[in-house]
Amino acid sequence: MTDYKSIFEKAETSLIKAGSVHIPSEKIRETLDKYKHFEGKTFSDAEYFEKLVLIIFYSGFRAATVSAKADLICNYFPDYEIVSSYTEDKIKEILANPNMIRNKRKVTACIDNAKVFKSIVNNYGSFQAYIDGFAARDSFENLILLKEELEYLFNGLGRITTYHFLTDIGMEVLKPDRVIGRIFQRLVLIENPEQLLKTIIQGRKFAQSTGYPIRYIDIVFVSYGQMESQELGLTSGICLEHNPLCTSCGVTDYCNYYKQSVVY
Repeated sequence: MTDYKSIFEKAETSLIKAGSVHIPSEKIRETLDKYKHFEGKTFSDAEYFEKLVLIIFYSGFRAATVSAKADLICNYFPDYEIVSSYTEDKIKEILANPNMIRNKRKVTACIDNAKVFKSIVNNYGSFQAYIDGFAARDSFENLILLKEELEYLFNGLGRITTYHFLTDIGMEVLKPDRVIGRIFQRLVLIENPEQLLKTIIQGRKFAQSTGYPIRYIDIVFVSYGQMESQELGLTSGICLEHNPLCTSCGVTDYCNYYKQSVVY
């Protein structure tokens, strides 16, 4: 039987220890703690639209690249009412800015999504009311129905990025990206990173076993496997795709990758 609580606690401890080489562990914990307060929150229409825009840009790009340009992106896409009226001339203006992520597909997706978003707000009174109508926190089935609806309606939300959006609005899912997929596969929790639903379910088991919100589970594992995280003091993650830092990892007892790579 998988000891989810022990695995997570050892990964969390290893992560904080690695980051504390560069910044105090208290500061790392303070940064991580903010991810314990996502579930059950409500958001304004402006906040929902901003999250939607940024997720479209994060998809397929390094997180650090998008984060560095987040203010500029939000300046160009400040409000669904404004963005829904953008013309081809505005698209050309955005793409002409050398400081912007000049990806026409993403820019046009945000404009298309602003129109869909506006229609939803007009029909339901607010985007929050639309989300609440699915009662996604009442059952896993309702959550998956919401996921399918969002993926169908919004341009640029795909199999993984739709889960990313749900994670960011406090639903009980994590983002089953390649980082978490790699870690869960090495821990023999999934057979293949393409098993998105199984990855989601395993993430929920970590949350249930530890009592932590799944958004916190997500940030710890993502940071564990990313290349770097300045806010956590990490110049490198631990469970990297290539040359993972197994000597710094607290979960090697559970790791199939480590067992296969050890030379006796």
